[in-house]
Amino acid sequence: MKKLVLWILEISLIFGMTACSPKQSGKTDDSISENSTAQNFAGTERTENAESEMQYTYSSMVIDFTEQGSDVVVHDIAGRGDQVYVLLEVREWGEEPEDNTQKEEFTSYYQVLTCLADGSQKTVSEKIYLPEDGGYVSTMQLSDDGCVAALFYSDTENAVSLLFWDGFQDVHWEKPAESGGYLFFGEDGFVILARNGDGRMVNTYNAQGELTGSVEAEGEIFSNFQNCYLMPDNRLLVIATDNAGMAYAEFYDIETGQEERRELPDNFLQYQVFQGTTADVLLCDSVGVYQLESGKNVPAEMLSYVDADLDIGGFQMVQQIDETRLAGIFNDGGAVKLGLFGRTAVPAGEQKQIVVLGTMGELDAGLRSRIIAFNRENSRYRITVRQYVTYNEEMSALMQLNTDILSGRMPDILSIDEEMPLQSYIEKGLLADVGKLLEEDAELDSGQFMENVLDAFRVNGTLYYVVPAFSVDTLVAKQSKVGERTGWNQEEFSAVLTGLPEGTEMVSETSRYDYLENYMRVCGREYIDMDQGTCDFQSEAFAEALTFAATLPEFAENSFYEENCFGSQYLEDRALLQPVTIRHIRYLAQHIYGCMGEDIAYVGYPSESREGSCISICGVGFVLSGKSDKLDGAWEFVRYFLTEDFQRNELYGIEGSGLPTRRDIFDEKAQTAATWEGYCFINDEFVSVPPMTQEQIDRAVHFIEGLHNPAFEDEVIMNIIYEEAESFFRGQKSAEDVTGLIQNRVQLYLNERK
Repeated sequence: MKKLVLWILEISLIFGMTACSPKQSGKTDDSISENSTAQNFAGTERTENAESEMQYTYSSMVIDFTEQGSDVVVHDIAGRGDQVYVLLEVREWGEEPEDNTQKEEFTSYYQVLTCLADGSQKTVSEKIYLPEDGGYVSTMQLSDDGCVAALFYSDTENAVSLLFWDGFQDVHWEKPAESGGYLFFGEDGFVILARNGDGRMVNTYNAQGELTGSVEAEGEIFSNFQNCYLMPDNRLLVIATDNAGMAYAEFYDIETGQEERRELPDNFLQYQVFQGTTADVLLCDSVGVYQLESGKNVPAEMLSYVDADLDIGGFQMVQQIDETRLAGIFNDGGAVKLGLFGRTAVPAGEQKQIVVLGTMGELDAGLRSRIIAFNRENSRYRITVRQYVTYNEEMSALMQLNTDILSGRMPDILSIDEEMPLQSYIEKGLLADVGKLLEEDAELDSGQFMENVLDAFRVNGTLYYVVPAFSVDTLVAKQSKVGERTGWNQEEFSAVLTGLPEGTEMVSETSRYDYLENYMRVCGREYIDMDQGTCDFQSEAFAEALTFAATLPEFAENSFYEENCFGSQYLEDRALLQPVTIRHIRYLAQHIYGCMGEDIAYVGYPSESREGSCISICGVGFVLSGKSDKLDGAWEFVRYFLTEDFQRNELYGIEGSGLPTRRDIFDEKAQTAATWEGYCFINDEFVSVPPMTQEQIDRAVHFIEGLHNPAFEDEVIMNIIYEEAESFFRGQKSAEDVTGLIQNRVQLYLNERK
């Protein structure tokens, strides 16, 4: 019987609301402060279970479906006791035509695979075929004893049928259904929730498929819902969100028509919800599976993917077997598989020390793989992931992190995210001195790394960041137009702008807001001193930058979304400057030979220092807690990202990684540009790209080596600039008025951070 048990009401709904905090009084600063203690604490409570003193070891059995066919889709999973059932669709494709025409569409049949919780006694039911008459199946359900039901819509008869199969007992019947809709296995038969005009009709059927009752569901609860479940007490549970994006649950009693609405906890939308067995309700996210136990309002971790050495980002379906075992359907390298997992407690004498890694949002797949490898190899430490996810304004990921820090639960390692106020953490003495750890490491030496990159991320002479890879943001132009310069100030920029032929764009496919964001990312430190807590926006340079931004369109459509796709506006001198992010030196060949058609100059954005380009941490980076009692273990994990082995062989397994920070690997990767032959598209036309010359490679390397400017990232300050600049763009205020307002608001924000 398919169900979502009543505990989602008694526990998640009733007690979950006690964890909700009042709304903040319009404060947008997420830096550490006394005010940030007023957070919703449902999310932080949840993580306590993931890091409890109890440690577990996991057994696993993985079953693939290759015996059934090469193209198998899983539709449902169910079970009772030790028996697990999986509903499979096996697709068979026609032969590939010799003349390259469209091959035949697939035909398919269904089977139920069953096995015990340890993977033994695997059997497969007889093949289940849908009716051959024209039509389609809208929904298929699998019962807890391995039977299959479906609703079939006939094309020829304009009718709906309720289909039933027991593939193991070779039982099959087809009965007319009053209407289609949502199909559920009920306690003694079937329930169909059908559309009836603007409302819904609930039709019940016995085990033989005969209609036994029909009730009109009054009210508007079914008009806009996300999920619907049939409860064991014959009530329908609807999961939906209101106009404000808040999740709620609506219960509908089929017999009486009584409705009951309960708000759900803020973090409810983080999870997929599955029926439980002993724990009643299972919640699944990208970190693991949690069971909502009777009498508790916080989910307890049942399985952590990382701890179970399971390199996946989540289950598609879950079936709980008992308190310690579950079955899950997951994707492994494109193949769908069934995993059977059990856990047992690790004896106290065999437990490792737990190092907590905090991450904002989803865990990078490459980082997850490295964590799993570390946990397998290391005899002293084990990495556990604590995930911070934004659900709404009152429960942002950053607020949860700051709450943990204030309560003494700061993760030992933080995977850097641009939302994190790292400068604030440094000022409050929360971060460890990575430079010192690097100096004390017998196998690593700071001299092995790009000196200018490490310098860029030092704060008052101290290095707090672990930087495995970096990227460079700049503006490029044809050398024939701007010379070989690698920077300019606002005056020089304006002189080139005024000398452009009529109709020529200075910067192409960039909106005024894009330009402001990129300009501040590169030049923000010229106006803001985060160390001293001061700013100076009432300068001629910033006013000129604001004035130039106003000449750009409010919205700019970029027709080319791939990195190797460009328009012809640069080739044809209809635009001068192109924004470029350098992650691989060899890909500069696409800009030289394809986009620009000649050698390029790395001019950057106009800056009084003439260093209008910046360095960013790329892919993954880390900071370590200076308060951690597991600092040795934290360093043992992150140091690997600086080793020759990782930087040469594994760096690009991290999503979005770029230029390696090890000097020898950087030089090695740069020289691949001398042999790399690529391609790009100019207005959708294929253009072959030859290797870069040694002179071009040397020029790019020299440019990158000369940079010391780290990217400026502060969401609060950027929002202030956007808000105030709007009135200037619309001609409502002068540049002088707007720069004064920005100055006052940013200075107030900096004062509050102290």
